Amino acid sequence: MKELINSLKKSKRVAIIAHISPDPDCMSSMTTLSCILEQLGKKTKMFIDCNNLTELMTNFYNLDESICEDIVVENFDTIVLVDLAQERLLGKYYPQIKDHNNIIVIDHHFSRNLNGSINYIDSHKSSCSEIIYEIALKLKAKINQKIATLIYAGIVGDTNCFQNDNTNENSFLVARECLLSGAKKNQVTFLIQKHQTTPEIILRKMGYENMVFKNKIAYVIFTKKMFKQAGVDDCPCFVNEMLNTDDNIFAFVIKQKEKNTYTVSMRCKEGYDVSKVANVIGGGGHIQASGALFVGAPVKHAKILYEECLKQIRN
Repeated sequence: MKELINSLKKSKRVAIIAHISPDPDCMSSMTTLSCILEQLGKKTKMFIDCNNLTELMTNFYNLDESICEDIVVENFDTIVLVDLAQERLLGKYYPQIKDHNNIIVIDHHFSRNLNGSINYIDSHKSSCSEIIYEIALKLKAKINQKIATLIYAGIVGDTNCFQNDNTNENSFLVARECLLSGAKKNQVTFLIQKHQTTPEIILRKMGYENMVFKNKIAYVIFTKKMFKQAGVDDCPCFVNEMLNTDDNIFAFVIKQKEKNTYTVSMRCKEGYDVSKVANVIGGGGHIQASGALFVGAPVKHAKILYEECLKQIRN
């Protein structure tokens, strides 16, 4: 931490990069760190490799299309990667930044293959946002209402509103401090846990109609065609809904991003380890919540993931 803080203090122009298909914790970590560094007089720019910004990105996180531009590495003396454990999750940015001499990685995932010049990894934190909060205190940044709300949103997102097994005493302690600093609790809960658009409901319907369910394992494949028909690019929290249906033990959602490129979001019940399943196709994450990116046939990969889930259930 000391090395990380010293590097940030010396930095003048900082690029902050999130992973593809960013979740609320990733977006909160990125935007909060930007706010903190801007407070200290640093110049920052944020980057995400994505084709279309979600409603959550444009409204709550106040992001615009410029966040998807290519990065000119010469313009930055420091590059910070937040909530990132796998090289492939950087998307187009990995080949652009891999040779930069000052890369900081801030993350909370135990399973990883991504490293920088400075790595601060705390797998005991339920969210990367909690680490960003710690950094804010070390830098003596002011925890105003905006920052408090962003950090609280990251914690709510990665703990599934304090329900996942990664939730611990630090999750509640940091959330409490955020609330004391004016975090907009009701707004966060509605946007991240409750809000649905009509296109999302249409896509969710398609998901249930195409869901495969057997041996306490549920999965679905969302194609670009399905996204186009529904008029939306994602279906937030659907994997959690699948896991909570009947007595499912494992659930995973495969989403098509490009012609042959797919992401996977995976969940499992307590007593099992979905990160081991994700590792089989080069992914990783937490015990009960993991993900991966792969190139190839989705049905083939679904079968591989299904068989790995089944092995754990039978053992």
